[in-house]
Amino acid sequence: MTRREPVGRPARTARPGISRRRSWDVGSARLPERRSPAVIRLAQIPLRPLVTAIARPVWIGREHLPERGGAILAGNHTGPFDALAYGHLLQASGIAPRFLAKGSLFDVPVLGALLRASGQVPVHRGSRDGRDALASARESLERGEIMMVFPEGTYTRDPGEWPMQARTGAARLALSTGAPLVPVAAWGSRRAWPVGRALPRPVPRRTLTMRIGAPIPALRGPGETEHAAAQRLTEQLMAAIAALLGETRGEEPPAVLHDPRRDPVRPEAGHRLDAEDRAVLRDAAAAASLRTEVLEQARTAHTTGAGR
Repeated sequence: MTRREPVGRPARTARPGISRRRSWDVGSARLPERRSPAVIRLAQIPLRPLVTAIARPVWIGREHLPERGGAILAGNHTGPFDALAYGHLLQASGIAPRFLAKGSLFDVPVLGALLRASGQVPVHRGSRDGRDALASARESLERGEIMMVFPEGTYTRDPGEWPMQARTGAARLALSTGAPLVPVAAWGSRRAWPVGRALPRPVPRRTLTMRIGAPIPALRGPGETEHAAAQRLTEQLMAAIAALLGETRGEEPPAVLHDPRRDPVRPEAGHRLDAEDRAVLRDAAAAASLRTEVLEQARTAHTTGAGR
């Protein structure tokens, strides 16, 4: 009996060195397998089963991933699941996942252990460690490696979960090394692992769509200062990420991206509540109300007893 692929899903495709993939790959060319140090490959073993247990990845545009030479992959950042999801995408493409990640992510249970074991680089803003991390990333790019960065530097605080205006660090890194910027947009990460939760929400298993765009050359225009070039490249990069996300969502991205410096909405405010979230909030509200009632009764009883 012939096995049929699910209706509405793209057919699975094989990749060199990768067998029995559970992720869906749409319209990608074959990529050569990249070899990475044994310790990093060992640390990456849990990536695929962990990611596919939490979400159902769909990859679009892997032909834009560079086959050789240094490059900077820059993605939107919606929640704690992003690092694992992007790492799985790169690993399955034969690329050793190398991240410049916010230092606080290394304190997250499970995620932090995986980041440290796989050789990722923590970035602590405004410190000597932060400068050392950028120097290490520059050296990796000059060796022809690929770095993954989140230009926003934190989870998006846009209420609609669109990318925010970003820092210029990724663009400056690209300009100093000549490495192209490759925009990537993920959608579904925050549903799989909501902001504020210590652990993911694997049931029901959510679809996680990751769309890769064409590389953006790191070029400086005639007479353009480094600062102006970095600002222009950053705006171009974030517009490309927003456009990729809009294509996935079937929506038009905002004309002006959210500025976290002018409107510092908390990340939790950007999470769209579903039925489970509302049930949890109702339970929490009921528990708080009951606690207040019990405390009030105890206080009344104590006052009455003291007056006798």
